[in-house]
Amino acid sequence: MNNNVNSSAHKYQSLDSLRGIAALMVVFQHFWEMSNPSDARLKPWLFFCAGHEAVILFFVLSGFVLSHQLRNFKFKQYPQFILRRILRIYPAYYVALTFSAILLVYISRYHPATLAQYGLTPWFYIWSRTSFDSSMWIGSLSLISHQGNSLDVATWSLFYEMWLSLVFPLLIFGFVRSNILLRIISFGLIISLSYYFWRYGNLLDNQWQSIVYYSWYFICGMYLYHYHQRLKFSASWLGLLIGCALYFSNYLLFGKIASRMSHETLIACGSCLIMVNCLYFAPLKQLLNITLFRFYGKISYSLYLFHLPIIYALGYLYLPHGSLLVLKILTIILSTLIAWVSYLVIEQNFIKLAKKYVN
Repeated sequence: MNNNVNSSAHKYQSLDSLRGIAALMVVFQHFWEMSNPSDARLKPWLFFCAGHEAVILFFVLSGFVLSHQLRNFKFKQYPQFILRRILRIYPAYYVALTFSAILLVYISRYHPATLAQYGLTPWFYIWSRTSFDSSMWIGSLSLISHQGNSLDVATWSLFYEMWLSLVFPLLIFGFVRSNILLRIISFGLIISLSYYFWRYGNLLDNQWQSIVYYSWYFICGMYLYHYHQRLKFSASWLGLLIGCALYFSNYLLFGKIASRMSHETLIACGSCLIMVNCLYFAPLKQLLNITLFRFYGKISYSLYLFHLPIIYALGYLYLPHGSLLVLKILTIILSTLIAWVSYLVIEQNFIKLAKKYVN
């Protein structure tokens, strides 16, 4: 979900705004999960809680934007590319983890039993039960694992973001820049791996096997980048309606799509149609050019990182003296302010650092 906010991204400003809206949906899903079962949100009128769908959109967006960044890539530039990705992803991530750890140490004096009367779900208590053991720290600090990172559970997607960034130049050469024979071999390899892990392994839930699974969404974004001009015909009210229907399909069907893979495939297809409309459909482009959406597009990565520790901490500090509704309003305000500061102080400075020293 985290891509450079630089001059090359201005060509796709509307996609930044789309990312901001998706980040807000992640926040709203977590608001819902504080006191409700996650799947109970799958009703048409709760579409704004589509945080899971947003993560698939982030992966497709990453494939699109990385393809733009690597449009003139040569393998001798690989170390610089990886260093730029590290400088883009890790600094704000480390600050968010530190922020969460400090809050958790302070909150440790409050026992979860003090919130028993508010009907909070077990999901809410994951953070306060964090075990500061070596496996948690090693996995969190290195992003070599996302399991056990209860300091900020939303960051599980960064595990795939970073690992797929490492292999993305290979994906571009294997699936786009190669001859037809190599493309067939590349597709045959990834299809075979996907089938093997799905049939004999745990493709959807094993973190290492899932790298193969989520690579499909990056590849989807990659192909969308290379062929989006040919898809301009779908930039219309009908195309946008179909894209939204696919994206929110499980909301429209009240959660009737039982297969996660089928559901996420529909989300990816819907994401592609919505992105094409963001690029070429004038009414949507004008809407996404509103200052508020552009603002949340810029701070989307930091908002994604910081909102959960704030939700959890406010739950212990404020909820015994107030209501869930006010807590959620305070969370939006504080998360926005902290994300804005993080964007200005951390993200922007490291983007400038990468521009200056990583050629």
